[in-house]
Parts: sequence; structure tokens; C-alpha cells
Amino acid sequence: METIKATRDELLRTRQELAIAQSGKQILEKKKEALLNRFLAMVRQYKGRREALVADLKHLKDLLALTRARDGSITLKSMALATSQDISLEITRDTVMGTKIFHAQHPHVTRDILSRGYNPASTSSRIEACAQVAEQLLDKMLDIAHLEHNIKTIGREMRSLNSKINALEENIIPALKAKKRYIEDVLEQNEREEIFRLKMVKRVQERKAQNATPTAQRA
Repeated sequence: METIKATRDELLRTRQELAIAQSGKQILEKKKEALLNRFLAMVRQYKGRREALVADLKHLKDLLALTRARDGSITLKSMALATSQDISLEITRDTVMGTKIFHAQHPHVTRDILSRGYNPASTSSRIEACAQVAEQLLDKMLDIAHLEHNIKTIGREMRSLNSKINALEENIIPALKAKKRYIEDVLEQNEREEIFRLKMVKRVQERKAQNATPTAQRA
């Protein structure tokens, strides 16, 4: 257990540490509030898009199952290879109260029937429907990818901030307050004892002076 030095210098240091801890807690709470506002805004954007994405995924899954049954897995895979494309992303970075987030922009990946790399005349309407829905789905996935990443990033930062704020609230600040009270109590007690001692010394000196006065007069 740490031995507390009940001195005025230690009291001054403790008060400074307490002020820093309380100020730090306020800064962390402001940062948390700013992150929370940005987090909720992102969640609102993400939620609607995510729900639409899930619906499209279910639709694509049904289309793929039907196409695989009618056209065969080999034909479906060969068409998928023929329609592959490179996608470029433009990444920009931003910060929210020191927390790094990013934004991604991309060209639309949905193409017309003549731009997919296969002969439309020899391709079933089912495969064409799968390609169209898949590309539309990829567009939507790219639209929300940065939102999902940023939501996770801000969520982790908020959990870290909560841990720091809780540590300050529940441990550090109460410990510093208790230390401050202890030192103040000890110093106050020492001051009362010193005042009492001085009064006793004064009384002794006064009695000595009184006792010395008659002797001086007789002489």
C-alpha cells in the first residue's frame, strides 16, 4: 500500500492531479458525444441500405438456384469468369475527434448486356438476370462498405473511451479525492495540535513571568 506523505507540497500535487483527471474526463466525454452523434448518423444511413442489400441477396440467391438448375453449374461458372471486371476505388480519409475514418467512391459496376464479355445471343435470360442483379448488388455493397468499416472503427473507439471514462470515474478520481481529504485532514489536525502547543507554551511562559515578578520586587 502506498504511504501518503501528508505535506502541503503533496496536497498541491494531488490537487493538480485531480484537476487534470477531471479535465481529462470532460474531454473524453465530449469526444464520446461527438463520436456517438457521428455513429448514430452512420447507423441510420447503413440500416436502410443494409436491409435493401439483404433483400437483394435473397433475390440473387433464388435466381442462382434457378439458373444452376436450368443451365448447369459449369455454364454459370464460365459466364461468371467471362463477366469479371476490375473495380477502382478512390479512398479519402477524415477524422472525427482524432478517430480516423474513410470514404470510398467507385464507378458504377452495373453494365449493359453488350459490355459483359459474352455473346447475348447464346446466353439465357436467366444468366443475364443473374449478372444484372449481381452487379447491382455489388454497387450497393461498395456503397456501404466504408460505412460498415467506419461504424466498427467508431464503435471500438467508443468502447475504449467508455473504459477510460469508467476508470477515471470509479477508480482514479475517487482515489485522488480520498487522498486529498486525507492530507487535508492530517494537515488540519497538525495545525490544531500546533496551535494547542503554542497556547500551552504561552501559558507556561506567562506563569513563569508571574512567578518571577514577586521575586524581582523583593530584591
